[in-house]
Amino acid sequence: MSSTHIRRLEKEVEQLRRMLYQAVAGNEARLNHSAVLPISQQLDAVINQYYTEKEKKHRA
Repeated sequence: MSSTHIRRLEKEVEQLRRMLYQAVAGNEARLNHSAVLPISQQLDAVINQYYTEKEKKHRA
């Protein structure tokens, strides 16, 4: 996979991370808020994709 794709994934991780921080807003009680889970799941998926692509690039 291209370095461009990996950089796009890095940017997406950072964007989702910021969204997650905003959804929690420094309040641990908000970790159970309904808006947090979908963002967290999406972030997990993008992180997994990022590491998969990095591994593919490393093996190439």
